[in-house]
Amino acid sequence: MHSNVDRRPFGEAAAEAGLGEIVGRYRSPIGADIFLTAVTAGLGLVILLASNGAGGAITIGVVLLVLAGIAAWVARRKAGACRYLHRNGSLTIDHTGAVTSLFTWDDVAHVRVWVRVLNLVSAYVEVLQCRVELKDGTVVDLAKPDYKGKPELVAYVEKSVAAVLLPVKTDEALRTGAAVFGPITLTGDGVRSGDEYAARSAITRVETGKTHLKVWAGQRKPVISVRLRDIPDAAVLLHLLRQWPVAEQPKE
Repeated sequence: MHSNVDRRPFGEAAAEAGLGEIVGRYRSPIGADIFLTAVTAGLGLVILLASNGAGGAITIGVVLLVLAGIAAWVARRKAGACRYLHRNGSLTIDHTGAVTSLFTWDDVAHVRVWVRVLNLVSAYVEVLQCRVELKDGTVVDLAKPDYKGKPELVAYVEKSVAAVLLPVKTDEALRTGAAVFGPITLTGDGVRSGDEYAARSAITRVETGKTHLKVWAGQRKPVISVRLRDIPDAAVLLHLLRQWPVAEQPKE
């Protein structure tokens, strides 16, 4: 994983890292930034034109124009920056086109996906979260900036990472008889989280929902309920929960 700014053309950096073909490009929305710039600049000009030479009004108008300039600068930087998804990884570039981060799926240790619920006065807002934890300890937060098409971006990253990690967790399950996903441990017999346990034969429903992974075993309340943000690689967990690996028998 490369986190230092790379001034080479991003295509060259991607080719050297073996990222493969581009499958998507994602930018953060700048509509609000453009609106703020236009409104601030317009208000500043109106105040200057109506100031009649009054020092206080002129100062306010100039300050608003400076703020509009800063907002325009921020909008330009955001418009030029983007994240590229490739077959084998992802990279980001800044407004100058320089590579600011790059990682392959093989660099990823874990990925966590959940929905953050923000309670407002009379409603609530759901914000999709995705954190990619690399083997070198770096954490890539795919919720920042708030990319357009974020659900598509997150789904592709989670699927790609799961494809790489599934063989690793399958091997762990075959070697040790268990696969650990943070607070949850899977075995061939069932699912455990702390003191709670659900046998595979008793499980009637599994639900990932938006904020929690829940496992029912016939009761009205789930036997196991764990926050998704605390569970690494939930997609791999669900696969092994549906299909526990069995060691191949040696051929006679």
